[in-house]
Amino acid sequence: MSAKNRIRNTQYFIYMLCTLFLISIALPVSAQLPTVSQLNTIQTAEPLGKGGSSTTFGLLQYAKVDLLPDLSQRVDIGGFEESHRVTFEIETFLVPVRFAYGLNDELDLLLGGTFSTGGVRKIVHDFYNTAAENNTDPNVNRRVYEQPLFDGIIGLKYNIKPDRNDNLPSISVGGDVQFGFTADDRLNSDNEFLDHSPADGFPFMGVNTYLVGTQRFGDLFKVHAGVGVFLTSKALKTTDFFTLNWQVGTEVAVSDNMWFVADFSRELPYAGVHVTNLIGLTLRYEISNTLAFQLGFNSRPGFLFNLTFGGEETQALEGENLLF
Repeated sequence: MSAKNRIRNTQYFIYMLCTLFLISIALPVSAQLPTVSQLNTIQTAEPLGKGGSSTTFGLLQYAKVDLLPDLSQRVDIGGFEESHRVTFEIETFLVPVRFAYGLNDELDLLLGGTFSTGGVRKIVHDFYNTAAENNTDPNVNRRVYEQPLFDGIIGLKYNIKPDRNDNLPSISVGGDVQFGFTADDRLNSDNEFLDHSPADGFPFMGVNTYLVGTQRFGDLFKVHAGVGVFLTSKALKTTDFFTLNWQVGTEVAVSDNMWFVADFSRELPYAGVHVTNLIGLTLRYEISNTLAFQLGFNSRPGFLFNLTFGGEETQALEGENLLF
């Protein structure tokens, strides 16, 4: 995506936030909702409360093609290193699954994983060194290696400053560890793919740390913002030592038991690949004082479904007529 398109998307998102703010002022509604620890794409600062849980399932389209038509590079095939032209293709759906559980009123445990539907491949051209590959039949004299793409996640989020109705934001810090196999979608300083052995995939381990804040404005409107750093073993082999990302989101009540949610994420890591400039729009519905679900769609394109059960702290708020 070009810089001009990124600026245009950011401007659209700011205009949308302003519109939602004006709507929230005009709406004569009041309601309450179990704490939701995740919007469409970003974490919020609120913990789930002791015994609370949040289950999230999503689907994101991801496609990327790196072609090096005139460049040969080292390829390790069966323990022997040869020089070949190599291309990389990824046309898949990422399937993130997350489960968060409130260990106590301040601390949440996060478990999950990211899977893919296939379509991740390395292609070694002129595999037999006969120069017989041609445009009529692209499968002649080339070898295609399917690549695994998945991760497992374990993390914690701690609320260091809760919402005390003091007109100050709630603040949380968190981090998670990711491990699995990732797509070899980045080049090193020699303009070569990081993995020289296309047959075995590319294992990785990553650490994601973040700081998030949530500010409530009255009973109808809430704003979230966060910043994080993602460090991965894959990045250590490139010129990008770490990835800095930021997110912003908002919630606005449209009825006593329904909320509209919008968020923007500059960059998110899934199974070691990075999804950029992700805009999410979500509707959240309160089934009861302790149960809510949300269904959202994003610009990748894709969707996300979340089901949240409120913890003990949320249940204690019943009858106090609070929105969040």
